[in-house]
Amino acid sequence: MKLTKNPYLLMALLLTLWGSFAVASKFALQSLDNFQLQFYMFGSAIIVLTPLFIISGRMKRLLALPRKEAGKLVLYGVPSYLYYLFYILALNLIPAIEASMLNYMFPILIVVLSVPMNGEKLTGAIVLAALLGCAGMIFIVTGGSLAELQLSNVAGDLFALGGAFCWALFSNLGKRNHVDADLSNYVYTLTGFVLSTVTLLIFSKFTLPDWTSSAWVIWLGVSNIVLAYYLWFRGLQSSSASLIASLSFLAPFFTLMFIVIFLDEQLAAGQFFGLLLIMTGIVIQVASEKRGKRSVSM
Repeated sequence: MKLTKNPYLLMALLLTLWGSFAVASKFALQSLDNFQLQFYMFGSAIIVLTPLFIISGRMKRLLALPRKEAGKLVLYGVPSYLYYLFYILALNLIPAIEASMLNYMFPILIVVLSVPMNGEKLTGAIVLAALLGCAGMIFIVTGGSLAELQLSNVAGDLFALGGAFCWALFSNLGKRNHVDADLSNYVYTLTGFVLSTVTLLIFSKFTLPDWTSSAWVIWLGVSNIVLAYYLWFRGLQSSSASLIASLSFLAPFFTLMFIVIFLDEQLAAGQFFGLLLIMTGIVIQVASEKRGKRSVSM
């Protein structure tokens, strides 16, 4: 279907799902700690995916994967798990604004890593779009009050940047992966579940969430893992990593929209200015890519 190959539609759906993460996590964490939340997120995703794989016959295809390919997918899934782990650790050490700003550096890191890993070329338009996106993201996260942003803890800052790097690495590894996307996403999710089980046993303890938290955890597992992995890699396969990275700068704005709707917080004028900067960068990059396609076809 053409719709599943349209990067703008795919990213609009993905950003909507990503936008719900902060609100859903806030409600779920009322009865769970961070490690328990991560465990139940990946666990609920596996519970949803496994019956679908068995019914559709894809489980047989999964079990038939060569060991080398399966091992490669497991390694690819480790950075995805580490993204969540590092981001959680950062949130425990530094203010949310600081952690969010550093975490949302992943679009720039995606572009940087796409050059050596996937052979994409850096152009002036891509660099300008990335800089505008980064500036816009900072305005959105801080509400335009840059004085509120202070780097307070070196370890926390490194964890947040480490999480951003892990997501960028995971994204570029996934883009170069040629195994069926559905099979790959199952292995990524299973890897995250196994690793989150280990960290739960080491750093926390097993406990049953209440009904409200259970509902939010299931939503997080389905929306931010099952569906988000699928949409993210569909987007990366259907377009350049640099364009998808530029669109990803809109993630904090979608998050803020959910916060406004569900938590009754207000948007600041600086956040709308940040959105304008990001959109300007996207328009510049899209126009540049269209000119490049026309020059190639002539």
